[in-house]
Amino acid sequence: TRWQARRAGDAPERMARVNPRVIPRNHLVEEALSAAEAGDMGPFNRLLHAVRRPYHVEPGQDLYTLPAPKGFGRYVTFCGT
Repeated sequence: TRWQARRAGDAPERMARVNPRVIPRNHLVEEALSAAEAGDMGPFNRLLHAVRRPYHVEPGQDLYTLPAPKGFGRYVTFCGT
């Protein structure tokens, strides 16, 4: 009941203000880094542009709001510090 009450009214707008729509998912970061290493800075620049405004999605940026593709699998990161 309390949860239902919190969803009422302007809850969607309040949530949109505090929950980013753009998330730099690992598969997108890997894609951008691989392209940059090959000399193509396009994917990196597009990703950077999108993450600078994580609460706003411009037309054509829906890619940055989606989860990883099903075949991406488990991803493990390592901190070298």
